[in-house]
Amino acid sequence: MSKLGCRCGHVITDQTDSLPYKASLLRDEVDNEFWDEVHRELKPLVESAESGDKAAIADALGQFSPSLSAADKLQDRISSLYIQRMSTAYECQNCRRLWVQKQNSEKFVSYVPEEGTYGAILAAASGESENLD
Repeated sequence: MSKLGCRCGHVITDQTDSLPYKASLLRDEVDNEFWDEVHRELKPLVESAESGDKAAIADALGQFSPSLSAADKLQDRISSLYIQRMSTAYECQNCRRLWVQKQNSEKFVSYVPEEGTYGAILAAASGESENLD
């Protein structure tokens, strides 16, 4: 997605990395499944590395192009597992509406906060202490 029109009229843009109003959402229902698959991907590689068997390491990673290192190949595999299960969330910087991507869909559902000012709730460091009552 590169742009999402909010109901307030603001256009939420997603055309770069490290956006403070964007987050990836890994639903609790698929969290264990994701980590189990990561473990299945890593286990043969770790066992091969512990044994020092370079041929087994190559088998664990499969064939890869000369331009991709083993680390790049592993990162691609884990990223692919994550992308299959994650959804995206955006916070409108104008009205604070939270937009959450529906699972396995390109559609978004919006949620309106109780407070009326932008809270940067998806930012890594919002600068505000959270009070959960």
